[in-house]
Amino acid sequence: MRDEKVSQHYVPRLHLRRFSTNPDSNSVYCYDKQNKRSFPTGVDSTATEDFFYDGKTELVPEMENFLENLEGRVGTPYDKVVENQSISCLTKKEKMTIALFLGVQMVRTRGSRSSMQGMVEGIEESVGRENMAEEFKEELDEMKDEESLRELQNNLIKDASSDFANILAALDWHLFLNETDLPYYTSDFPVVRHNELDFGPYGNLGLRNRGVQIYFPLSPWMLLLIVEPSVYPDLPEVSDTTDRENVVFQRDLQVQRSNRFVYSYRDDFDQAERRIKTSPEVAEPLSERTNVE
Repeated sequence: MRDEKVSQHYVPRLHLRRFSTNPDSNSVYCYDKQNKRSFPTGVDSTATEDFFYDGKTELVPEMENFLENLEGRVGTPYDKVVENQSISCLTKKEKMTIALFLGVQMVRTRGSRSSMQGMVEGIEESVGRENMAEEFKEELDEMKDEESLRELQNNLIKDASSDFANILAALDWHLFLNETDLPYYTSDFPVVRHNELDFGPYGNLGLRNRGVQIYFPLSPWMLLLIVEPSVYPDLPEVSDTTDRENVVFQRDLQVQRSNRFVYSYRDDFDQAERRIKTSPEVAEPLSERTNVE
């Protein structure tokens, strides 16, 4: 059994530290949607689970090593964007590193694994176990096993994330500087997608969908927006946001799309509480919801 790298973060600490309660601290405020309470928590002790990527019996933490390497490479370009308030300051290689970081983040979370579990359970519910051959029942039961879900997620991280990165890098990137009194939220599922266009049963949140928008809060006061350019052709590289309703909308995306936890640099979760009061299903794990991402 391994005795190193046991605690494995599914939201990188380099991201959560940007939402620390003050520049010298290593803590954030967290809102637990399931228990409906907020509390301060250490960056090192949240959005993490023991042996999340590499099981107890794996002697080499291969996936954790891969993620640590990526996080080590993305720190400089991440800081460069925030400090310069610019996308154009990035080299092509630095932009691709951020794109890979975002592609990985889309599939590395507990919420992603919860969604995979929900898809398997959805198949079981729609078909009905009584209508299944025994062999198919056994396959579904195996797919719901935590070890199988871990393996599936790890394969997605290694394979799909690079494809996602290439798509993201080819879209248009923009920064929003938050000039309001409301800080952006982040969450345990911080890279969220939205689309104003409706494609009916085909879905509208695919990275290649016309009009898709990808939001990632870089800090309480800065947000990265990646968009499919045919619908939004004239957005400036950097925009000052003074409209509180715009920030409220982006905070709400974090509340709705997150699996369980929402984070802020201050204890200001009234908006999250209101959303859960009006839409109680938002507090359920992603495995129990559909069409979230």
